[in-house]
Amino acid sequence: MSLSLIKIFFLPIIYFANFLIEYRKDIVVKNIDLSFRNLEKIEKEKIISKFYNHFFQLICEIFKMFSANASFYKKRIKILNPEVLDFYNKNNQSIILMSGHHNNWEWASQIISITAQQDFIGVYKKLSNKFFDNLLFKSRSRCNVNLVEINNAIKYIINSKSKCKIIGLAADQNPIINKNTYWSNFFDEETPLFLVPEKLAIKMNYPVLFCNMSKVSSGNYTIKFELLVEQPILTNKGTITNLFIKRLEKKIIEEPNSYLWTHNKWKHKK
Repeated sequence: MSLSLIKIFFLPIIYFANFLIEYRKDIVVKNIDLSFRNLEKIEKEKIISKFYNHFFQLICEIFKMFSANASFYKKRIKILNPEVLDFYNKNNQSIILMSGHHNNWEWASQIISITAQQDFIGVYKKLSNKFFDNLLFKSRSRCNVNLVEINNAIKYIINSKSKCKIIGLAADQNPIINKNTYWSNFFDEETPLFLVPEKLAIKMNYPVLFCNMSKVSSGNYTIKFELLVEQPILTNKGTITNLFIKRLEKKIIEEPNSYLWTHNKWKHKK
C-alpha cells in the first residue's frame, strides 16, 4: 500500500481518535511551555496544532515501513553529504551517529543503511509490550539494519570492533534514574540524559556525528551529517552528551513542530 493510501485510510481515524482523547495533551502542553517560555500563548498553540499534524502523519509513515523498500526511501529522503560516510568507510573508521526523536528517526535508519557501504547498527530500547516490540523489530530491520538492544550494545560493539560500522542512537529518552544518573540542562531544565553513546565513543574512540534531519514536505526529508567530536578519548565526562543535547535543542528550535513532544521528558526531578 502506498503512503498516500495509508494516509487516506488512517489519518481520518487518527484525527478523530485524537479529538476524543487528545493523546497526552497535558504532557505536550507542559513540554512546549517549558521549552518556549518566551513565546506568546497563541504561538505555542500553533506549535501544538502543527505537532499533532506531524505526529499523525508520522504514525502513517511508520506503518508504511512494513512494506517500504529501498527505492521508496531513496525517493523520499535525500542525504546531502553521503561523502562523509564514504570518508570514514575508506579509512576503516567506525562512527557513532546520534539523533533525537525529531522528524522521522525511524526512516533515517533505513536510508542510512541503504546508502552506506559500511554496516548500520541501530541501538534500540525494548518496548514493554512484547507484541509491539516484535512488530517494530521486524519493520526496523527490513533494510539490513542490524538491531542491538541498548543493554547489549557495549558488549556487541567491542566484540565487533574489527568491522567498520555506523552505530546509530536516538539518545534523548529518559535513562534509569539512580544516584549515578547524569543530569544536564535541556531547554534550561535539569534533565536526566543517556551516557551510553558517550561511553561507547570514549571506550572505542569513535568519532561522534549528529544526524541533522529536516522535513521538506509531508513524507519527504533531507539528512546532513555534522561532526560533533573527532577524538572522544580526549574529552571529559559529559562533554559529548552536552554537545549533542545542545545541537538537538537548536534543531528543535528551528523545527519545533516535528519533535516528539508526547514523550514525558521532564517527569523526573534531580
